[in-house]
Amino acid sequence: MKNRKPIGRGVFALVAVTAGLCAAPPALAGEAAKGPNADPGKRGSSPSTEAVAQAALGDQVARHADRNKDVLVMIAAVRLLSQAGPRPAKPEMRTEGKPKAAESKGGSAARDTTLAALLARAKQYAGGRNDLNGLVDELAQSAAKARQGGPGRFASRIGDGITDVYTMTFRANEPVMVAITGEGVSDLDLTVEDEAGNRICASHGPRDDEICHWTPRWTGAFRIRVRNLGAVTNEYRLWSN
Repeated sequence: MKNRKPIGRGVFALVAVTAGLCAAPPALAGEAAKGPNADPGKRGSSPSTEAVAQAALGDQVARHADRNKDVLVMIAAVRLLSQAGPRPAKPEMRTEGKPKAAESKGGSAARDTTLAALLARAKQYAGGRNDLNGLVDELAQSAAKARQGGPGRFASRIGDGITDVYTMTFRANEPVMVAITGEGVSDLDLTVEDEAGNRICASHGPRDDEICHWTPRWTGAFRIRVRNLGAVTNEYRLWSN
């Protein structure tokens, strides 16, 4: 039998290096995951984000139509919304904070903002005018055949001093848009954070119509925070793709 040569230390070193290389991908993945989950170089739009913007605009137009009882403006609002094709959404939600006052004074009255309700009010605003009623009837038929599976829509009421916190998951490299549309009675702020708590977007205007858009670097969960800075209860819609 031939004498076997002893295995040198160099072989063990090579095995160790090879094992280290095999274990490298998770470490590299961890490095890539550091920092905010948003790509500052990718803030483009997509058909789904454009639908969110259109739905939010349609909701604002409908609010204006209700305030002025304007049938033509309501028809325009329903067209915008039906083309966007919103779908009911039920995101995970929790609340933070306590009302500033024991009882909120004033605030927004409950307003049904579904397409069916908007069409019904359009008929009401049309009164006895056959020409306007005809336009509403035609719109109702086209709205029934409108696209499905558009932006998610969730309606909620929020007290003064309260923050609603939603948790949503979005995919890597796909543009995201989140918007809120209120009733115009208090200041609502919109803030987006990733799962590590990094601030991704802050839309803190003086009113209650806010919008955020970004592109995630990797698929992950985000916290959508809606805060009522006013002194009364507000009702708002949350839109997202």
